[in-house]
Amino acid sequence: MASIDVEQRQGGTPSRQDAIVEAAIPVFLRFGYKKASMDAVAAAADLSRQAVYLHFSNKEALFSAVVNRLSQSTRDIAHVALWRSGLSLDQQLLAAFDEMMPDESMELLSELLVSAKELVPQSVVDIDALVVHEVSERLHDALGGRHWPVSGVKVEQAAEILQAASYGLKQQTDNRPAYLQGMQAAIELILTAGGLMPSARQHSRSDRNKK
Repeated sequence: MASIDVEQRQGGTPSRQDAIVEAAIPVFLRFGYKKASMDAVAAAADLSRQAVYLHFSNKEALFSAVVNRLSQSTRDIAHVALWRSGLSLDQQLLAAFDEMMPDESMELLSELLVSAKELVPQSVVDIDALVVHEVSERLHDALGGRHWPVSGVKVEQAAEILQAASYGLKQQTDNRPAYLQGMQAAIELILTAGGLMPSARQHSRSDRNKK
């Protein structure tokens, strides 16, 4: 997951606290929460350990700030991928879930996710809500004002299923190709149910013509 440059995001010179958070992101992604150290963060930020502690009282406080920062970058990344031209809807969805996930090992990502749920559960809820909102907006647009065709199911619920599938696959798979293969299957199932896969739309038109 690529973080958003602080200066670019805020339109000005980043504060010392912002700079520390930006430096901490790759440290946590590389080592996980348990093995990441404030010393490593200080070195990445080119500061003394004491300087880091002036802004963050402990590793948990810094990790909370990192998760909050990633929540915004996650939404930005998802939005860009979901509306990327030249891709079909299923390709846009797969690109979004692919690009929201960092390049680090699946084992580390799983450990970070567990730590985030334990230490900053509300931030994880917020990230989920942001992703579901972005995916829902894209599905609403693809439906062109129509309701989700499965009785009793809303578009937001379809988006929630995709987000839940993403979390489950991160926990169960040990490599990125397996994760992407699983997400591709989940996306195709959801879009087919919604009549949004090309093949599903073709079958739907064919069935109507027969009638």
